[in-house]
Amino acid sequence: MNSFIEQLQENIQHIKKENIKSVFTIATTSKQEERAYLTPIRKSNFFVVCGCVIFEQSSLMQIIEIIDGKIDYIFVDSEKKIPLRIHSEKNIFDDEIYRQSNTYGYIETGNLSKICFQKIKKSKVFEYKPNDITVNATWSFLSQRLKFLSGKKISILGSGNIGSKLALKLVECGSNVSIYRQNNYKGYGIAQGLNFIKPESTVSSITFHENILQAAFMSDVLIGATNGVSLIDVDTLKSIKKGALIVDLGKNTLTKEAIEYALQNNIEIYRADVTSAFEGFIYEAIKMDEILNHSYGKREMGYCTIVGGGYFGKYGDIVVDSISYPSRIFGVAVGDGTMKKELSSEDALKIARLEKELLCL
Repeated sequence: MNSFIEQLQENIQHIKKENIKSVFTIATTSKQEERAYLTPIRKSNFFVVCGCVIFEQSSLMQIIEIIDGKIDYIFVDSEKKIPLRIHSEKNIFDDEIYRQSNTYGYIETGNLSKICFQKIKKSKVFEYKPNDITVNATWSFLSQRLKFLSGKKISILGSGNIGSKLALKLVECGSNVSIYRQNNYKGYGIAQGLNFIKPESTVSSITFHENILQAAFMSDVLIGATNGVSLIDVDTLKSIKKGALIVDLGKNTLTKEAIEYALQNNIEIYRADVTSAFEGFIYEAIKMDEILNHSYGKREMGYCTIVGGGYFGKYGDIVVDSISYPSRIFGVAVGDGTMKKELSSEDALKIARLEKELLCL
């Protein structure tokens, strides 16, 4: 842990040298590993990001002490994927948060975000869902790499959290999705549930196969979404279409022999790169924070009420872009979520006064 902490401190010092917003991510995975590890430093035009993946809640307390106040935005994994290993050091259990937890034990296992919101006082904290970011990044990659998804056969080996969400996203675009899961009972249930959820007008469907080769047969895309289990072997690769694409989402979903076979036969293997989706999410979260703090809500002006940021206004409220710093008027609320198509003389007078006093037009 000492080397991890030392490298973490070095990463913090490195990103603080950049003259842009700093972001730190705290995540965990369902695949348990012995030691926490750091994720690569990524830089965009607007912010620089580094982060870590942890497997014990005790290490979270040490990380918070280092990053709180030194990082502008902290994104913490909100998914309760696993019960994190409980550390038994006395000084950890003496912490107030652990004593207050409404559980049978000392801590609410897996609840990283709750601890961060309670303990971090200086940096801004947001929740995020890494699995959803992986799904969105993979979908975007396939959509642009294949040009269009309709009519493509896409096989997903591993229909857990990521595989199931990706299957639904792909079938909604017209892909014929085949899924495989080692637990047949759950596999059939997942396929049935996803087919119920998909739009009625969607002709394509999700099919569960008990046999991997049947699931992969003549696929345009073969996706490994297992939790580190190497299911994709040479025989599986021989069953897909010539020129098909392999996507490794779960890490180590291909056997060593399968990787060698793919490289020898020019079969393209892609490892999920979440950079685009993650950068987009960070911008989205920061923008939403700005909207909630400055645009969202209602404000009484004496002669009228202004609403903004998506706030549901009552009849006669004036809808603006920001209640704190309005610069645009969108219209007058009807009270049902829409705006008036024709303004009354009273509406026009209120808008004219608002423009004069607040918008300086």
